[in-house]
Amino acid sequence: MKIIDVHAHYGKWFIPTNKNSIKDTLEIMRKNNIERAILSSSLAIIYNFVEGNRELSKVIEGYKNLFGYIFLNPNYIQLSLKEMNKYLSRENFVGLKLYSNGYINQPLNCEGHRRFLQLLAEDYPEKGVILFHCWFQSVSQLIELAKEFPTLKFIMGHMGGIEWREAVEKAKEVKNLYLEICSGYPLRNKIEDAVEAVGVQRVLFGSDMTLLDPGSSLGMVLDAEIPSEKKERILYKNAKELFFK
Repeated sequence: MKIIDVHAHYGKWFIPTNKNSIKDTLEIMRKNNIERAILSSSLAIIYNFVEGNRELSKVIEGYKNLFGYIFLNPNYIQLSLKEMNKYLSRENFVGLKLYSNGYINQPLNCEGHRRFLQLLAEDYPEKGVILFHCWFQSVSQLIELAKEFPTLKFIMGHMGGIEWREAVEKAKEVKNLYLEICSGYPLRNKIEDAVEAVGVQRVLFGSDMTLLDPGSSLGMVLDAEIPSEKKERILYKNAKELFFK
């Protein structure tokens, strides 16, 4: 089955990893039959979002199978809005990647994120997809934002992490919210529970490469006790319809 990875990264991390280059990413994609990957910059997330976005833009240029998320920092609202306008006009940038707490010390539902989402909905509706890193208490915050901005599409990165059961339940009634499966918890029945709760059309494949090996997420899907056509939807068709119509 072909695969589209909606949650991947480019660059070095503060923990030991030995797969940091675009060449490494392309080789991982080849080995795992990943047709396209959407990347965010580790440099942008952790240190300098302007430089990280610039670097990502440069390294994916010319590749038909690599796409980017713009990372924005709500501590720098005007600069972030400038970044959005700079990159969302480019074909190979397909949405936003937003974070909470940790690296930026802001909740998902902060005023800065709301400003970004409002501009996205008004000026770039065709790029209105946001991947949120979602863990611990941020599940409820993301549900709040998805209800507030119903014309946008929200991807719950990591499916809530260790709170994935709660996340699956809360996501049932929020039709513009998608569950993305990668995390350090590749548990049995996780995929089946997500599909039963929200429907297969709202479950997406992500790997978190190069932090995690794609085999972790891929194994959960391939081993899930669901029909092959539903596996194909999770691995490929849902993301193609969301990003590459």
